[in-house]
Amino acid sequence: MKKYFSLTLICFLCLILTPNTGNAAIVTLSDGSTLVADSMLFEADTLSFVTGTDSLQIPRSEIKNISFTAQQHKKENLSTDSTDLAMFMPKALEMQKKYPDAQSILVSEEGNYQFRKDGTSLSRYRCITYINKEEALWEAEVSLTFDPNRERIRVLHARSYSPDGTIHNLAPEQIKIAKGSSGSVFFDQYQQLSFTVPEVAEGSLIDYSYETEEFNPFDRNLFQGRCYFQWGSPVGESVLRVSVPQDRELHYMAYNCESGTGEPERLEGVDSTIYSWKLTDLPPVISEPYMPSYRDVVPCVYYSLHKDFTYVNNKLRPMFEKRFQLTDLVKDKVNKLIEGAKDLNEKIARLYLFCQKEIRYISIKANLASNQVGHPAEETLKNKYGDCTDKGMLLATMLKQIGVEAYPVGVRTNDAGRAISDIAVFDDNHCITEVHLDGRIFYLDSTATDYRFPYFRSDDHETTANNTMLGTRNLVPLPPPEDNAMHVTRDITLADDGTTRIDFVSTLNGPSEASFRESARNLKPEEYEKQIRSSISALTADYQLEIATHSDPLDFSTQFNARSTYTLNRFATKSGRYMIFSIPYFELSFPEVSLKKRRYNIQYSTSKLRTDHVDIKLPPGYNVKSLPSALRLQSPYVEFEIIYDQQGDKIEITRKLAFPRRVIPVSDYDSFKQDLEKIAHSSKQKIFLEKAPVNTTDAASTTPDVLPVASATIEAAPPTGEKK
Repeated sequence: MKKYFSLTLICFLCLILTPNTGNAAIVTLSDGSTLVADSMLFEADTLSFVTGTDSLQIPRSEIKNISFTAQQHKKENLSTDSTDLAMFMPKALEMQKKYPDAQSILVSEEGNYQFRKDGTSLSRYRCITYINKEEALWEAEVSLTFDPNRERIRVLHARSYSPDGTIHNLAPEQIKIAKGSSGSVFFDQYQQLSFTVPEVAEGSLIDYSYETEEFNPFDRNLFQGRCYFQWGSPVGESVLRVSVPQDRELHYMAYNCESGTGEPERLEGVDSTIYSWKLTDLPPVISEPYMPSYRDVVPCVYYSLHKDFTYVNNKLRPMFEKRFQLTDLVKDKVNKLIEGAKDLNEKIARLYLFCQKEIRYISIKANLASNQVGHPAEETLKNKYGDCTDKGMLLATMLKQIGVEAYPVGVRTNDAGRAISDIAVFDDNHCITEVHLDGRIFYLDSTATDYRFPYFRSDDHETTANNTMLGTRNLVPLPPPEDNAMHVTRDITLADDGTTRIDFVSTLNGPSEASFRESARNLKPEEYEKQIRSSISALTADYQLEIATHSDPLDFSTQFNARSTYTLNRFATKSGRYMIFSIPYFELSFPEVSLKKRRYNIQYSTSKLRTDHVDIKLPPGYNVKSLPSALRLQSPYVEFEIIYDQQGDKIEITRKLAFPRRVIPVSDYDSFKQDLEKIAHSSKQKIFLEKAPVNTTDAASTTPDVLPVASATIEAAPPTGEKK
């Protein structure tokens, strides 16, 4: 189960702390010294606690930290009872015959999650894996993340079972605990327990089990989780058990489960109710191009003590209100930023850009408040850094100053699977800003540093916005394709020897523009030119590059554009008096329809549009022998049109390709595949030109550089000396 919450001193001091966790607390004083507290009580800004036979009272100002950790517990020996392990090998070998290409096989896994009457919880997990290929040896490396201020974690056993029946047990001293890897912009209180299962080789079974106790939950009325039963490896057996006291109701939702497997067996114990799900003989998930997130296609169960979000929203709303304060510092900053703006849209754009560019993305997580709500707007403004929740809160607060109603809202990005809203689980992985203006609602994402107003990140599109302050859940709309567009123009001049000069210009908006801005921003001019040269040299080694430039990626007042001018020497193919020409970079391919059949929907990040306008000037004396045919296609999922038009010595080509929807269901795959294959085929068609024969009788006279269009179909008089 993903861990969502951590604790800080502030959280502890808001509660009456008692020793019912069964674990001593470590109190760190401001001078760095520590004390062990057997029991504690906080009131009147003073912490009273018992340590040994002494009772102490310490002012809050002298306390640096309080940690409920397992440091006072002696190390326990790991279990070496492996009598049941041999029975799993026949099942592993049976599955190995069925799935010989699998790198590993999850023979059995069992997760048990118990919610106790006092609001603490205990979980135990066991996993038995068969190593079928050398590529799966990494599965011997186990790393478990936990918050030492809230959780205790204990390895019950870890061992390998060789084909000859030898058992190799992990020794306690081989277990390591270290600070979790936070990364350059992520900081939290988590630690990592890690170990390597010994003597693992091809044909081995890996068997490990561990126990996690949440002895100090942030809220004793919150208990939720999720379980996925199928992955990239075949699964023999997967069991989930969830236990709650008899006076508490467990709400659950099952997805992608075959008939009968989504409903749990229910067992009434002496003082608890146990819900059990068991799935067996699950094949591996075979990945497909542009498939949905695994969690959207595999059998899964979500559970919670709360059926809806009323309790959660009531818990979080005061935290939002406390941080959503328009202070004098925030007001002054807003007034400076909007000075001279001509209208409200420009004011919003300036505030949006400030939060994007001037507030550095750094995530510091310590508790439920910082995770789900963020830090106060003024604090983020002073620090000049924050994560998505902090940025969302700051932008919404700043918009309040200019009279615009806005809120930070949680979303689950569309690349991470659909958000669960049928029961109350914390399922958001991102925060954006919901803006209410002139009777409409739109969204901004101030973590998207390369987006111009009013565009925002594509993985936010068509998600569910969870507005805790209003208690609403709205659909973030999918923008039209025009809001994610690339417009390309090419002016091409052909010479008699096939040399091709191309002047290329592209203009972009939305996610396409943001992607190119980011690339351009991270490249020096000479690096950008090198990249262009590398691309052109893939066409031919004989070329000249004249221009390779783009607009300033940091100028958000105008649309981003790029331009390049280059010459491809003797590029077009010649055969006698014929010339065969293909437009560089005009060919389209669609890996998402490479499969004959699909099991899963095609899922794009957003809608998109591309237009191409090509003007080709013919070489002197050449006429069009053959042009590709026009093509028009239109369906709910793709719109396409390409037209070739010749006027005099020029060919004009216009092409438009739009994907108005983000998801193409499997039921419509065949027709979608046929459409994209037609489009791909049309993009590979060549232009055939023919050089008109020269009449020597008229050679001395002045002849036009370009023959009339009609002459392309009229045979000219043969040269002098040739028989008629």
